[in-house]
Amino acid sequence: MVKLSLSSVVKVKFLLIFLADAVSKVVGIDHCSSHLFNLNDTSIQFTKEVVNHEYAVLGQFKSLHCCAKGYRSIEWFKDGRPYPWSGDVSTLILYPEASNQTIYTRHASAVDNGNYTCVVSGETHRMEQHMTLVVQANSLDAPLPTYRPKDQTVQLGHTARFYCEAFVGNLGLPDVKSDISWHRVFEGQLEPVLEDDQKIIRREDNQNVGAILELKNVDAKCYGRYLCRIDMGNSAHRLEMSAWLFGPPIKAEDSSSTLLQFLAIILACMAFIVLLTVYRYAPVWRHMNRKKSNQCRIDPAEKFNGPTTRP
Repeated sequence: MVKLSLSSVVKVKFLLIFLADAVSKVVGIDHCSSHLFNLNDTSIQFTKEVVNHEYAVLGQFKSLHCCAKGYRSIEWFKDGRPYPWSGDVSTLILYPEASNQTIYTRHASAVDNGNYTCVVSGETHRMEQHMTLVVQANSLDAPLPTYRPKDQTVQLGHTARFYCEAFVGNLGLPDVKSDISWHRVFEGQLEPVLEDDQKIIRREDNQNVGAILELKNVDAKCYGRYLCRIDMGNSAHRLEMSAWLFGPPIKAEDSSSTLLQFLAIILACMAFIVLLTVYRYAPVWRHMNRKKSNQCRIDPAEKFNGPTTRP
């Protein structure tokens, strides 16, 4: 039996901790535990934006995520085939430390191309998340969008959240980097968004870059168009995606009520004009009526005395 010294045990322990930490960073175990929606209820639901388009470079690491909560079971499918898959179907495997919300492969292969589906089920509800994986033979020349921001309607005082993401691959050169930032579009010009309102997310060794734009306590000035800009290779290649932030629409009953109020004001004004006209011209009308009645009145003496004739 081989006996290990105390120093050897300590070294092995630190080596295991280092390896576990390295694996978690590569696989992205914390992808489904950070930057989540602010959800208060415990019902089954996805906890962050669903990325439907994924890319990988042949022979490099790749992971897919299905971030959810409130579920009792989670299942993965590739082109309709349930997990586990044989090597000729897909090389992606489950990562149990991420509660099976992540599948990954250390060396992406051509067989990994296809449509993946994540199904989360609860006691009474079931939800699906679909994503397409495309494995590229070479590194990219331009960023590819993986998640486009969506238009939103948010009430005053509430919080708006936009997200954009792109696959930039492994640029390979230390002096070449990718940048991502949010801007407000106002009168055709770009206005930078405060750094405190946006969070930059990089995953899979910086091959995917994304940015969250979070606008808290929305007021009327926040409504408008926002643009996400991704520069790859020192701005040599650029991708721009935009979305609108709208206020709540006016309800039908509100518009009808406003129309009725407007008509009531018009009728009240017309009634006031009629009353003012009557008050102004009433004396004139009374004088004219009195004069007319005097002209038409017959003298009683003339009424009973017959017409006089000359002899």
